Amino acid sequence: MPSMAKTLGVGAALFGGVLAGVTANRALVQMPGWERVGVIPWADFSRAENHGLGLLFYPAIGLTALLLTVGTAVAYRFGRDARGARGLPIYLAVVLAIAGAVVTRLYLVPLNMSLREIGHNEAALQEIFFSAARWWRVNDVLHLLTFGCNLWALTELWSNTRTNRATLDPSERLPTAPANLHRTSRSE
Repeated sequence: MPSMAKTLGVGAALFGGVLAGVTANRALVQMPGWERVGVIPWADFSRAENHGLGLLFYPAIGLTALLLTVGTAVAYRFGRDARGARGLPIYLAVVLAIAGAVVTRLYLVPLNMSLREIGHNEAALQEIFFSAARWWRVNDVLHLLTFGCNLWALTELWSNTRTNRATLDPSERLPTAPANLHRTSRSE
């Protein structure tokens, strides 16, 4: 039966993958498109996107990915799997995920909320757009690195199963047949 760390790790990788996909879409498709279309359509879209389903969808994905990543680290730390340097990608994913959450909460959310007050002031919207684009790039890199670390953590967690069987305390190993069971006696 998989350990709690493995189960949470799979969830962290899945939700981290969704978050990385949303991130890649924004970085590679949306932001370059908005640069061409202009800041007023971008601001109108951003205002509309952050009402209704968008108001719940993005925070739910981000928070779930963060909680599963942190949960994986806690379960790993207090589980039987915690051995040596195998925890590096698990703990690194936590640091990166928390950094991404901080960037989102301290910089991107306030910028997004300021769109409501600005209206169609193009100069102010241009400033917000460039500031948001800069912080989105930072956030995008953090999300992609977190996802990469979550995948690395999965390989460590699942390879740890094979390693643990080989490094069990001799008293925990399954009994084996005595070495002389298959030998024939020379005295016969």
